[in-house]
Amino acid sequence: MKMLFIVTDSEYEPHCLNLMREKGIAGYTIVPNVFGVGKSGAKMGDRYHPGSSVLIMSAIEDDKIPEVMNCLNSCIATRKLCETTHAWVVPVVETLKGG
Repeated sequence: MKMLFIVTDSEYEPHCLNLMREKGIAGYTIVPNVFGVGKSGAKMGDRYHPGSSVLIMSAIEDDKIPEVMNCLNSCIATRKLCETTHAWVVPVVETLKGG
């Protein structure tokens, strides 16, 4: 199992969630209004650095990773997602029993 982290502009949240549903990923956690600084500049939610991002996290089976990452790359290439969308996949080492 792996943990998928996606950070994208808030306006692209619905597209990411639709993509995940289409790929059979039912469970996820969303953290709205994520602030930070990156290649595209600062997004701090204030008038000097307007905007915010959203963080979407989902624990998914290893065999779904290539399909989901390919789809995300394709969406960025066809401008269905902004070019500042980022995704990371990290191993899930341990989970709570029964959780």
